[in-house]
Amino acid sequence: MVRNTIRSNSIIIIVVMLAFSLSISFTSVHANAIQDEPLCGNGSAPDYGLSYNLFQPHWTVGWEGYASERAVSQVDAVLDELDADSIAQTMILIKPQEEVGIRSNCSVHFLRYMQLGLPNGERKDNGFVFLIVVEPDDIDVHYAVGLGLPALTAYELTNINRAVETAYESTQSMDQALLTLVQEFDKVARENYPPLTYLEPTPETVDLPVGPLGVSAICGQLCLGLIFLLFMGWMFSQMARTGGMTFNPSGSRSWGGGGFRGFPSGGGRSSGPSMRGGSGSGRSGRTN
Repeated sequence: MVRNTIRSNSIIIIVVMLAFSLSISFTSVHANAIQDEPLCGNGSAPDYGLSYNLFQPHWTVGWEGYASERAVSQVDAVLDELDADSIAQTMILIKPQEEVGIRSNCSVHFLRYMQLGLPNGERKDNGFVFLIVVEPDDIDVHYAVGLGLPALTAYELTNINRAVETAYESTQSMDQALLTLVQEFDKVARENYPPLTYLEPTPETVDLPVGPLGVSAICGQLCLGLIFLLFMGWMFSQMARTGGMTFNPSGSRSWGGGGFRGFPSGGGRSSGPSMRGGSGSGRSGRTN
């Protein structure tokens, strides 16, 4: 009886020790797997430990679980206009605090990785990033500025950070924080940079000669135009009579039977959702 009890206790002790050793092993493997992926802000060039797609459906990245798609779309509308006016190519990155290392580096690394900013021209390198670090009860906002936006001062941008943090603190709503951010940033950016407009080249006007020679030239042009219209009318009448015209220099296309191959019969090409991302080098200067 005593031997059986001792044997049972020994078996239990062995099982507990095995379970304990296995739990330590699994914990060690899990910790090593986490360490293999550097925290945002702790990586290095060329990818800085980031693996985002370079083109995103929204200017806000990582919003899922924190904000509504309606608010994110409203943010897109504002940032689309800033981009279209060549003022700033702006992205917002939302990350929980446990995924962020050096916070100011995280915003700069994301700007460089996403290659934000125009590649050339007067507003070259006009990329910008806001980083929102989500903490248990509040948020911490940082920014990174492209080299092409020297007029944006630290004072103005820090005020935006504080306004966004206050909006979240008072409402506990990421939607409200995002809307506050784009409203304040749009105002500051447009105060410093007007929209960049590209003037269309002015068409040249040709003065027709005046006098008998000028009248003769005009009459000649009118006669040629009339002859061309008569020829086109005859050609279309022949097409109507034969039921269509075949246009087949290489044996691949026909005209008269319902449109060119490769296009839908009802109209133009279908367009997918807008994708947003950088188009430049992502060169950045200041951060906070």
